[in-house]
Amino acid sequence: MYKKSLIITLLAIVLAAFLYFQPFIFSKAPQPRIIDRLPDADFIGSVKILDLIKETNSMLYFYKTPFRDLTSAEYLLGQGKTFGLNFQKEIFIFANENGEYGAIIQLNDSTKTKQALEKVKQNIAVIDSSKNKMHVYFIPKLNIFLHYDSKYLLVYSGKNVYKVMNRIHNAKHMGISKLWKEYFALNKFKNENLVVFSKWKELQKYGVDYAIFAHDSDSANFNLKCYFHKNDQFPFSEMKPGSSLVKGKTEKASIELHLNAEKFRSSKNDPFKKFLIAKGRKISFPMAAFIAAWEGDLSFAEGGSHQAKERYIISEMDEDFNVTQHERFRNILVPNYSLLFNTNEKGDYFINKLIEKGIMQQEGNQFRVLYSPLLYMVKKDNYYYLYSSTKRPKVEESIKNEAYLSLKGTNYFFKLDSINNQEMMGSVQFSASKLVQLLNKKIKVK
Repeated sequence: MYKKSLIITLLAIVLAAFLYFQPFIFSKAPQPRIIDRLPDADFIGSVKILDLIKETNSMLYFYKTPFRDLTSAEYLLGQGKTFGLNFQKEIFIFANENGEYGAIIQLNDSTKTKQALEKVKQNIAVIDSSKNKMHVYFIPKLNIFLHYDSKYLLVYSGKNVYKVMNRIHNAKHMGISKLWKEYFALNKFKNENLVVFSKWKELQKYGVDYAIFAHDSDSANFNLKCYFHKNDQFPFSEMKPGSSLVKGKTEKASIELHLNAEKFRSSKNDPFKKFLIAKGRKISFPMAAFIAAWEGDLSFAEGGSHQAKERYIISEMDEDFNVTQHERFRNILVPNYSLLFNTNEKGDYFINKLIEKGIMQQEGNQFRVLYSPLLYMVKKDNYYYLYSSTKRPKVEESIKNEAYLSLKGTNYFFKLDSINNQEMMGSVQFSASKLVQLLNKKIKVK
């Protein structure tokens, strides 16, 4: 009787233990989250597509693009529901320096996505490259691969499609990569609709640990906000206002810098300083001498022109075949160039280095820098003025750090907003007209 009771008790304990641990023994492994699937790349980021469309739609209407009605948030949301795409959630993007890029779109209903791909096949050549139960299609005309599962759609262009697919398809729960984890932990530009994060090796060559970029546009311009972070400190800091050239309305290029360059001058191992010196060496420019002399102010302007008299010599032959030379003058249009920068006591050494290396050549009381027009050079206090006009350009005080460039009909505006120890913020702005023209060519609305 005692043995029976013991056996029954043991069986009850085993049964209870089995029932308790059954969910853990036979439960399926949790499915990976979308963030666990994301592949690493030189540039990664996210897009809030509906909010981005709302932000940029005014630009498309401003430039009267023919497809503007097809890019409204309402239209996109409707198309997403039709094809099973969840545009209410973020789209994750990635790209590499070799030109490959991709996007991962979350799905509501993969059966609708499959049906949509069948419709695409009716209008454009699609190669079915599915294998090992992985759905993958290639569209040769667009050089794009499409791969989908029950929770996501991958849109990819590049030569490593199966490597990327394996990372996405075979991801494990809580298997988010270190790079994406770092991106999600950042607070910078959290409220922006298009954000790109990079730890590209080319950035790190110049001492930048990582960079973040965010889209911010108005009805006429595209604006890219930029943030750079260094593990150590940036070698520059903002300084008090300095002398600056007064700009007119005819400039096609200009630069304004007003920085505290003391730390930059004294640094010995700064990657950016080494980069500048190496680049200068390729064109025989004495960059090391310039850095050693520069006090942090630099102002440049190019644009417009003025009339000037150019002296030239002609040779004439008389009836006895004697050649005589005569001095003549003619009116010419001279492009306007102006440059202003300040130096310490090593400024004269830098100028002499320019002359020694042939970058600056003296002609009478003027100088020519490489292929520039003849320039007057004046030194006042610790500032050097170089200018092509007959009058020294006007000067004002400025604290701005910015540059302007007009190139092939598009105006680019670069601005440095702040430098604070390990952080630097700025922006790049340009007219969106060329970008819209490119979209018009790519997207043809019948």
